[in-house]
Amino acid sequence: MARRKRPATPVLVLLAGLVLIAGGAVGTLLLTSGGDGNSGGGSNVSGNVKEPTPASTSGLAGGPEPTVSLPASKYTPLLEEMPPEMEVNTSDTFTMNISTFAASYWFDTNARGEELSKQWRIIDGYQVYFDPIGRAAQVAQGGYYAAVEVYLFESPAGAKLAYDYLEDRMKARTGSQPAQARPLANQSAAFRFDGPTIGTTDIPSVYHRVIFRRGNAVVAVQTFGAKPYMSTDQARELAVLVDRKLLGEAPAVEPTPIPTPAIGVIGN
Repeated sequence: MARRKRPATPVLVLLAGLVLIAGGAVGTLLLTSGGDGNSGGGSNVSGNVKEPTPASTSGLAGGPEPTVSLPASKYTPLLEEMPPEMEVNTSDTFTMNISTFAASYWFDTNARGEELSKQWRIIDGYQVYFDPIGRAAQVAQGGYYAAVEVYLFESPAGAKLAYDYLEDRMKARTGSQPAQARPLANQSAAFRFDGPTIGTTDIPSVYHRVIFRRGNAVVAVQTFGAKPYMSTDQARELAVLVDRKLLGEAPAVEPTPIPTPAIGVIGN
């Protein structure tokens, strides 16, 4: 059940909310803080290339609102559940504490993050990043980057407050557009963002993000890939996998720990 194959490339802090591939350099980051909606994004090169029509219809819309148990990490995808030729970006895969969550893209300031974290009564969080082994060359041929975040709250009521906040934040970001996706879980939404061309090619890229709430869990899934190959399907199918684990319909196995700086479970 290991998460890791080999060390990932260094993480570069780049443009808001994006995984940027330009000039052959690869940087990974979901979203920076600065959530005023004016952070901007990539070069927004869309050309005349159209995305495939989304076809993902699996998963349960509505249904139970369970209060699932810790840890959050056991609900995220394992490496063997991902497409072939992917690896874990170990630098950005870890359990989150109150400080790392408060400093995330969710909030404009750490102080605001800490305030809302306590209000929502978050109890655990985990994020995992997956990279295509071939980086830009693989993305140009249909591979993609993916990131999954799972946050657990003491109750579904706190998770609902957190989900509503995150959905409003995603809607407000410059360049963010609603995306087609069948509803999932108790609440869900999907977004897309046009990215730059991939490496030295003229192939436009696109980001997709699916967020959802199932009971006391809030989940965010993001993919980055070439527009001719990508729709919301890749992100949504990963979201469905996480939801099945939250519902107890698929094995929820805690991944093999990855050595990271000392990080603890989020407290109250």
